[in-house]
Amino acid sequence: MPATPGSQTHGVFTIPSLDGLRAIAVLTVFVGHGAVGISTGFWPGHVGVTIFFFLSGFLITTLLRREYGKTGTLSLSKFYLRRALRILPPAYLAIAAAVVFGALGLVAADTTGWGVLAEVLNYTNYYIVIAGREGLPPDTTQFWSLAVEEHYYLIVPIVLLVLFKSRATLKTIGWTMIGIALVVPVWRIVLGLTGASFDRLYISTDTRIDSLIFGTAMALLFNPAMGDRFIGPTRISLWLTRHIGLVAAIATVVFVASALVPSQAFRLSIADTIQCVCLIPIFWFVITRPSSLVGRVLNSRVVVQLGILSFSIYLFHRLVLNLVENVITQPLVGDLVALIGTLVVAQIVYVVIEKPAGRLRKRLEVRINR
Repeated sequence: MPATPGSQTHGVFTIPSLDGLRAIAVLTVFVGHGAVGISTGFWPGHVGVTIFFFLSGFLITTLLRREYGKTGTLSLSKFYLRRALRILPPAYLAIAAAVVFGALGLVAADTTGWGVLAEVLNYTNYYIVIAGREGLPPDTTQFWSLAVEEHYYLIVPIVLLVLFKSRATLKTIGWTMIGIALVVPVWRIVLGLTGASFDRLYISTDTRIDSLIFGTAMALLFNPAMGDRFIGPTRISLWLTRHIGLVAAIATVVFVASALVPSQAFRLSIADTIQCVCLIPIFWFVITRPSSLVGRVLNSRVVVQLGILSFSIYLFHRLVLNLVENVITQPLVGDLVALIGTLVVAQIVYVVIEKPAGRLRKRLEVRINR
């Protein structure tokens, strides 16, 4: 039976359907980078990153809010320990693998020390904006999104701790976050009107952090995993809760429609904002209705496992796609072989790297508690 929203399963706080949403996001990205997605002319793989960002902001803030509610404070040392051991070991392995494969001539590479340093120190996005993609390890340009998340992790938990300590209400903090998130598309539009490049608008932290902040705002204002009611006056909130399936279905249609709009100006200005607003009722529905048909699919064993492997899939998929495309030229066959290969790599990384890093994290957290 799926966990109920925000349940404690085997001592671990779990929110149903989030792994399923991760699976959808990473498969969307995979298809977008594969030969089939590229050959279609326009596959909206970029919305997978938007889902990842929103989900990260929501989950991280939920955990921080829960910790503050239980302890009256936030342990930044534990937070950064968890993030470092969750992200850095598999990420550094992916960087090393790309460098090695490039050095062996198995994939085309123009790697430089500066490019490697940009990925190791998590400023890949601004490196690309300033210097282009030359010098990066091969097939690792997706690391720009890791840089955006790392910058978010460096700033938002500290800001939340200060605001929590100032006795600001969750409502005040949450609506402030929404205000900040709404400034970002305005900033994108201003930059676009002044001639900013695609990369400046699409991969910079200051132009993409709104997706993460929208997730943060939802976690603070109307978080089903924390027992919140839906947004609005009581009567409206009750109506939305009763009809959340309908609202989520409409939101899904709008989300997909906005993702399929071919205009690059739309994509680089307000598309993310529209999609993040749509994700609020979608997240509410899938979290609170784990026994629905959609919920059962998202919480099925296979889909959940894909979600668990999603980070390593994201890290390694472009390299595997490139290796396979050098051998198999038929797009669909090549993508299917690459998907299988990526899943195998991701499973190995999960068992050999991610799980031991998780056990180390727990041991170190115990020491910090002493």
